[in-house]
Amino acid sequence: MSRVSVKRFTLPAILVLILLAATVSGCVAIPESQPTEVEDAGPEPVTVVYWGHNFTPRVELDEKYIAEFMELNPHITVEYEAIPTDFDQKLRTALAAGTGPDLFAQWNGDIGTFYAQGAIAPVAFEAIGYDSQQAFMDLYVAPENTLQGAIFDGKLYGIPNELSIYGCYVNNRLFEEAGLDPDTDFPATWEEMLVVAEKLTKRDDEGRLVQRGFDFSWSNSVWMFLEYGAMVRQLGGSELNLLTPEAEKAMQYWVDWEANGLGGPAYFEGQMSGFIAEELAIECDMGSWARPGVLEAGIDYTVKSVPIWENAVNQNHFDIYAYFHMVNSRSEPAVQEAAWQLAEYLDSHPADYLAHTGLLQARVEVVESETFQNIPFLDVFLDQMTTSMYSPRIARFTEVADVLARVRDRIIVEGMDLKESMAIGQEEIDSILSETR
Repeated sequence: MSRVSVKRFTLPAILVLILLAATVSGCVAIPESQPTEVEDAGPEPVTVVYWGHNFTPRVELDEKYIAEFMELNPHITVEYEAIPTDFDQKLRTALAAGTGPDLFAQWNGDIGTFYAQGAIAPVAFEAIGYDSQQAFMDLYVAPENTLQGAIFDGKLYGIPNELSIYGCYVNNRLFEEAGLDPDTDFPATWEEMLVVAEKLTKRDDEGRLVQRGFDFSWSNSVWMFLEYGAMVRQLGGSELNLLTPEAEKAMQYWVDWEANGLGGPAYFEGQMSGFIAEELAIECDMGSWARPGVLEAGIDYTVKSVPIWENAVNQNHFDIYAYFHMVNSRSEPAVQEAAWQLAEYLDSHPADYLAHTGLLQARVEVVESETFQNIPFLDVFLDQMTTSMYSPRIARFTEVADVLARVRDRIIVEGMDLKESMAIGQEEIDSILSETR
């Protein structure tokens, strides 16, 4: 192959050639200076610290979608930590101190406190691709109910990564043994529950309970809000005001339940325990998330709506509760924006999370999905959400819940008069609320 030889000229020789060429042409062409193009450096790099609950099925999906998110947004680094224990206390302490993660997922019971502390930022809708709050809310079924738990002064402060509400799980076998049909004989009202529960109750020769028809959750005081508080609001009252006929009626029902030998604190061993052991025919403090455990126990079951009072003025079954993605208001603006983008990306795969974790996000797209349609009784939970309420979004929510439990226990355990115990409880609630204003 022939080669083309390229002669190299020294710099002086080149200058001579240029001058000769200029002489011949009569002018020297001086090129105009061209502006130097500056390459777009793109967004400044940011790091988002994200704390989540250590729920293994969810962690696996979170890690998958966080990796995708960082690939799509190379300027954002996500430091994800699934907190193994004491998540609530660790988060509360950090936010109260003005620190904590940039993004976190926490249940609505704490959101009132976080809002009062100024610790959380409203959703940045433009950052996640929506021109208004309403446009985002329209993604959800009955958003005026399902998103209510994160709204303050008309602004949304969280994106739900789990929406839930309790339903009544029914042991079909125990119903049939009592000569009852789960579909036609399940009680629609609390008044009817007394009758049906008695038919499902079994006692030994000494009168001790060996099978309960139904019972409340008696240990964790937060369940008082989800259950007792909801029963009060069915009647049009507020569980924050105990000195009302509605509050007294609901509390008397709980007290009579124990007094009539249908159940009580002595029989409560934990959420799901009695139902899984088939010692409880109706369990009304489990969400859609309980299905895997019930199936594993081999129980043939039905899910029904939580009863309401005969004279209810609100179709509030038990309270809606949710885990919301929230953003730390103390984070830098660019970090807040990136955190909201991450939250929306994680929560934009609701069908996948439902299929692999059992956790429901009530977005229209997931309700219309094949996954939703193929899981029995999800429609029961969703229907309840469309009419039910959240517990009050107050600061120090858990402290008020503790007051409700003490009111109940003074009556049931110590034998105090109901009105006296309620009056003491109201004083305690008033004191807590006055300190949060």
